[in-house]
Amino acid sequence: MTFPEFLKQVSLFKDLTDEEINHIAPLCRLVEGKADDRLIKEGLPVKSVFFLLAGQAVVTKGVDQSKQSVIGDVKKGTIIGELSLYDNTVASATVQATEPFKAVAIDSMKFSQLMETSPVLGYKIFKKLAQATSRRLKMVSGEHAECLSFPDETAQ
Repeated sequence: MTFPEFLKQVSLFKDLTDEEINHIAPLCRLVEGKADDRLIKEGLPVKSVFFLLAGQAVVTKGVDQSKQSVIGDVKKGTIIGELSLYDNTVASATVQATEPFKAVAIDSMKFSQLMETSPVLGYKIFKKLAQATSRRLKMVSGEHAECLSFPDETAQ
């Protein structure tokens, strides 16, 4: 499968024209790794956005190994590192493979530059990113609400 064919299947890029896809495809590269490889490390700059083709990874928070907590897992089809496109800051968590993986990687800086020089393309992508981020936040806040809710002690 070529990079343009792959990009057309990713929800983030589904609404893009062939011409827009052809601007993104040259930024793509295939990355393969083994279990325990880190795609992103907390506290370091995020250099690429990844789209997981095969394999799984775990998302952890806490630089100190003894105080790390698992905050999620990543499976095939997931975008990784997309928050770096919003604010260009260091990674807020570590993403580490739990088995051999394949991913399409897009250089974050070049991707951001493309979106800045092509405002319509940038708008379309950021709109999809915002929708995906919103869905994730709603899911996480729902999980936290369940953890924080207490049974009604007055009902008997």
